[in-house]
Amino acid sequence: INNTSAPARASTNCIDQLDSRTMGKGGEGARKCPFDGDAAKKGLPSGMSAETIATVDATAGAVAPFALDITKDFYGDMIASLPSVVLTVFNPAHNVPISTHQPEALAASVCAYATNIKDLSPLLVPGGAVDAINHRHCALNIQPAHYLPVHDHLMGSIAHVLGPKLGDALTPEVAGAWSEAVRFLAKVCIDKEEALYAEYEKRPGGWRGLKDFTVTEIADVATGIKSFKFEPVNPLTSGFAFEAGQYLTVKVDPNGDGLTAPRHYTATSPPGAKYLQCTTKKVAGGVVSTYMHETLKVGDTVKLTPPYGVFTLDDAAPTAVLLSAGIGVTPMINFARALGGKVALAVHVDKSAKAHALKGEFESLLGKKKLLCKYTDGGKRPSAASVAAETISKAGTEHVFYICGPPAWMSEMQAELLKLGAKKVMCEVFGSQLATSCPFAASPPKAEDNSPGAAIEGMLARTVGPSLARTFTEAMPSGGGAKVAVGACAVAAVAAIAFKALR
Repeated sequence: INNTSAPARASTNCIDQLDSRTMGKGGEGARKCPFDGDAAKKGLPSGMSAETIATVDATAGAVAPFALDITKDFYGDMIASLPSVVLTVFNPAHNVPISTHQPEALAASVCAYATNIKDLSPLLVPGGAVDAINHRHCALNIQPAHYLPVHDHLMGSIAHVLGPKLGDALTPEVAGAWSEAVRFLAKVCIDKEEALYAEYEKRPGGWRGLKDFTVTEIADVATGIKSFKFEPVNPLTSGFAFEAGQYLTVKVDPNGDGLTAPRHYTATSPPGAKYLQCTTKKVAGGVVSTYMHETLKVGDTVKLTPPYGVFTLDDAAPTAVLLSAGIGVTPMINFARALGGKVALAVHVDKSAKAHALKGEFESLLGKKKLLCKYTDGGKRPSAASVAAETISKAGTEHVFYICGPPAWMSEMQAELLKLGAKKVMCEVFGSQLATSCPFAASPPKAEDNSPGAAIEGMLARTVGPSLARTFTEAMPSGGGAKVAVGACAVAAVAAIAFKALR
């Protein structure tokens, strides 16, 4: 790829050196992409021109209301044109025509990128949106050449959706600016992902891409939940280094056609162990979870990529409260192992004690006095407000609160904890976090803040709710006086309205 610093490497992926013109014939109904080969021809720039930045900034408001239309069209086009590529990466249950989950995540990314085009630094913070995307891409073994057809087909969808709506306003100059912006973001991601690949390959027990592992143990740990233990086909002398909270990516082939996308499951083995383990719930209708629970057996071979993920411990905050619901308990086990006595309280909500995975291990690690378990036993789940109030009364506010569970529950719990003064709240979504209203991390607003940013956040809160409003205002550039505040407010408002539609 032109203008990239990432070195060329051999890859097990069959499209590693291909662009969208040579990735194979599309399926039935595939339309011709007018931008085929465009990214390969133009290359990936190391920066954006001033004209590109100004044009994207000026047109972000026009694009934002149609962002979801564009991304739905994009994924539909990609699935029709390159099914053997897309289906091996994206879970079809989360994509069109079944779901808009993946299109919503991409639409959110497009809006966030355009909104911050003048200053991308808020998006590039460690543990933030782009970092999470890069980790997920590495977990999926995404290679530089994957970005070429993404650009080409995304530009095709922009033209296909916006052309009839904007008419003459969609000029070649506007299209060229968005093309350069997309190609520049591809360059940023490729460089970051190459750095991650190299770093994680060098960790003790580390590797790059997919690697064969043998299933050495399968254990029932709760109702409908099993733990799967994996050991490398070629044994290692050292254990596997990774951070507590990171996830494994498992590649199996239930249908025998190689087209089943990998699935991501939190690593529940201790960092440093000579094996890897994940703990999974059997999901009704879930292709991979059903296969793992009903068909996979000890002695079988699966493929794994190394543990990745940004839902990890905040080293700056020594104490923690762990809150989980259902299978969201899995990241908390390694948090409990790493923190030990620094865990002020571990809270878990579930259907019953029998459905509570890893309960015995938490009792051994933390003691029963530090556990707060809420079981519905066929009744109604306790409200987020009541659980948050009891949590704060037992543990106080001066901790980092780590949450994992259903997205709606997490969003409510985060809002309630912040309302009660929790110091910092961090969330992990099993899926695309940008498709939800859960920020990666949030802190309570400062009292009596009369700044332009606070005024903007208040306006946005009335439009999209407090959590999403906080995400936008934290990403806005600071300083610049009234004109900057008004301009940022306008851009953020347009993007927020688009985000509200996505929700």
